[in-house]
Amino acid sequence: MASMLLTFSIAIILSIQPAISATLVDKIMAVINDQVITLSMIKRVQGNLAARNNISPMVYNKIKIEQKDAADLIIQKNVIRLKLAEIGYTITDDQVQAQIKAKEQQLGLTRASLLQFLESNNLTFDEYFEIMKEAIEFSIFSSRIIRTLISISDQEIKNTFYQNNHSNQTLAFKYNLVDFYLDKKDFSGGMLKGFQPMLKKFKTNGVLPSKYKNLTTNAINDITEEGLTAQLKKILKKTPEGNFSVPVLLNNQYHVFYIKKKELTESELFQEQKGLVRGKLLQEKAQQMTKIWVKRERNKHYIKYFF
Repeated sequence: MASMLLTFSIAIILSIQPAISATLVDKIMAVINDQVITLSMIKRVQGNLAARNNISPMVYNKIKIEQKDAADLIIQKNVIRLKLAEIGYTITDDQVQAQIKAKEQQLGLTRASLLQFLESNNLTFDEYFEIMKEAIEFSIFSSRIIRTLISISDQEIKNTFYQNNHSNQTLAFKYNLVDFYLDKKDFSGGMLKGFQPMLKKFKTNGVLPSKYKNLTTNAINDITEEGLTAQLKKILKKTPEGNFSVPVLLNNQYHVFYIKKKELTESELFQEQKGLVRGKLLQEKAQQMTKIWVKRERNKHYIKYFF
């Protein structure tokens, strides 16, 4: 009887030994709710990051990450998945398989050649399956949640287009201006040098120095660059909206223009690039909004690190 108990005890010890060894090999690095994130999981993300970037560049958009960054990506995946389930979106295995088959057909791959490709990129099929699922979820998350929080105005598109193409001489603007001018004969001493600084102060305090008492103003709305002198066109183009231009001599009068509004006219070049600029702005804002959203949503979950 004793020998039977001893044999049984040895069998139990041997049966649990592999589990103990496996636990010792790996290490818990973080927890989100009841989901454990281990060191081996983090190292797999770091080890095949380039392949992940090719499959899901919107999620894995860096070429190198630290262990905590990798843990945060896994946490982000879980946070997004739980939110989608909350609003009624659960991606099934069949949906992922259908997406993988579509990708195989698109690339002209058989399942065998796909497995060979994955192996050469340090990916298992299970990892590929999970990354594809995560990519589908992130796409739905972006369209159903993030994009509803983003707006892009036409003026933002025009401003960005101008910043990227400010040296292009073909760009044209439309202005709303206030023209401040004084006859050349009324200037003496350092009045010309102080003309623009005086107007900046005048805009703030409403006080007009007596030596500028003959100052005249004129509002000019919806003026385009057609008909402007080359000198004035250059000055206005350099002056940002909400600022005063440098003085310019026109018909024996010194003029300083306050730019109330400055808009790009919709040139052919702008029309060609408008969609690309909108897409770039949308991507940049989506990345920023995703970070803000995830940071806020994380507070609804139990998250703990063990780094």
